[in-house]
Amino acid sequence: MMNNGSRGLLIGLWITLMVGLAFMARQWGLESLRQQAQLDNERLAGQLLVELDKYRRLPALIATRSELQQALLRTLSPARLNPLLEQQNEILGTDAIYLMTAQGDVIAASNWRQQDSFVGDNYRFRPYFQQAMQGRAGSYFALGQRSGRRGYYFSYPVQEGDHRLGVVVVKVALSLIEERWDSRDDFDYLLTDEYGVVFFSSRAEWLYRPLVRLNDTTRATLSDERKYGDKLGEPLSDQPTLGLLRSQDEWRWGQGYLFTGTAMPSAGWHLYTLKPLHGLLPIMAKALASFALVSLLVLMIWLYWRQELLGRARLARLNNQLEHKVSERTLALSTSNQELVATIDKYRQTQRELVDTQEQLVQAAKLALLGEMSAGINHELNQPLAAMRAYGENALQLLDKGRLDSCRDNLLQINSLNHHMSELVARFKVFARKGEQTLQAVTLQPVIHASLALLHSQMIKQGLLIETRLPAEPLYVRADAVQLEQVLVNLLHNALQACATSSPPRVWLTLERVDDRVVIEVSDNGPGLPVEASRLFAPFYTTKSQGLGLGLTISLRIVTAFGGQLEAANSPAHGGASFTITLPAVDPSLRSEPGSPAFTPSGESHDSDNADR
Repeated sequence: MMNNGSRGLLIGLWITLMVGLAFMARQWGLESLRQQAQLDNERLAGQLLVELDKYRRLPALIATRSELQQALLRTLSPARLNPLLEQQNEILGTDAIYLMTAQGDVIAASNWRQQDSFVGDNYRFRPYFQQAMQGRAGSYFALGQRSGRRGYYFSYPVQEGDHRLGVVVVKVALSLIEERWDSRDDFDYLLTDEYGVVFFSSRAEWLYRPLVRLNDTTRATLSDERKYGDKLGEPLSDQPTLGLLRSQDEWRWGQGYLFTGTAMPSAGWHLYTLKPLHGLLPIMAKALASFALVSLLVLMIWLYWRQELLGRARLARLNNQLEHKVSERTLALSTSNQELVATIDKYRQTQRELVDTQEQLVQAAKLALLGEMSAGINHELNQPLAAMRAYGENALQLLDKGRLDSCRDNLLQINSLNHHMSELVARFKVFARKGEQTLQAVTLQPVIHASLALLHSQMIKQGLLIETRLPAEPLYVRADAVQLEQVLVNLLHNALQACATSSPPRVWLTLERVDDRVVIEVSDNGPGLPVEASRLFAPFYTTKSQGLGLGLTISLRIVTAFGGQLEAANSPAHGGASFTITLPAVDPSLRSEPGSPAFTPSGESHDSDNADR
């Protein structure tokens, strides 16, 4: 029997293991919550930017109407503009459209019929008016001076030649955006301006309160701009600066939150997503329950093994007695032998059950890994989904206006994006099983143009210059066109991220034939590679705050499956990183043939976790 000292030691060891497992489960749960918070944050930021971009160019379009210039030159009565602005406001679904003179006076507005009409007001103190009078498109968030409703203002100068006559303004109510955001109960979000003041949130009690205490200069600026009227509240935290607040992993406002933030430079905002920490409790409970079950199983096996040893000892004693009482204990010996056989059968059955349990645990681990990797497909689908949404909304407006040809073009674009997304999701399944790809003669120039088109909007937002050098004659390689496009988009996206802080950001893409090989090179003027090139292609290696670290690993496997090479180095010509794809050139008459299985999950084409440099 086990003495009290040994029993206490085992209990202490078991408690220590439980505490250590609880800590590990909490750390794993925090990382899981952090990744989910980042995904939710990117989704909300993308939806918000898409909504704002729909209205950003409206003032410049309205400013081209001659009636606005005539009203500002007093050759047309401003009152005649009111019905026109009212009609445009209803069609566009905006909150208000109004026209201001060079002195800031509102002379015409879409809400001219309402009691809180802007006509006769002066808003020269608003930054959007000052930006437009400086000759550039303006944008600004504030509470309405009369209505008190939250809104985002877009402005543009009305000019006659180089002379600025006035400003046209489009106000977008943020309630339009709030209606499109999904209702979620598992996280909170808040949107702040450049000073850290919350103006949009999932919780009403956080609205119009700064994250940290504002200094007198900032308060004076907000008061002069009348941005929040008299609704500015007390700070939500006791941190002295926004930098210190954003460097924390957890915020504790009533209940604990794990948060992540995303800057929105085009709007001057910062979006935060907050995950409640009470979500860790189920994760820790499952881990501890699993450990307790495993511990119980081990204890049962140990007790069974100990019982078997005791049985064997008892059998030995019986054998010694049989030497003296063979004739008397023959029946007892036979019974003991039967018990021993049954014990051995039970032991073998237990061993088989243990082997089966081990195989199930291994398979569960594989499925868990596949589940983590499949989360990366959200990044691949965000851009087509956003584009499909924009095309769909535009198609509705075109349909209302009877422009069926333009509407059909938008529907064709949606169908094309949907087909592309289906191909990406289908390829993601290859991660779990081996399959065959079809290799054929592929023209490289169209593949390169398609890859650049996928990143066109990101290049525009980033103000990026991309220089391509493609030969006039078509070059062919033996490959799968969609998979090759994934590799190119992966490398180009890496280059965009790498040179984001360069001024100006530039990327070079060259294609040439060298003997019997075709060489594609993607270079940038970023900071270059921070590690040895060989480490970049290692699975799960990444220096980014998010991602699985599989982008370049998968790209290397695709290129290798095509019979080519993928290499990385620092570019002496441009100062940044350079990735080179080398493939065998083929005759364009090459027929399709099954290729060797290639591991190509579609989620890595736009979110290149490996390529963090």
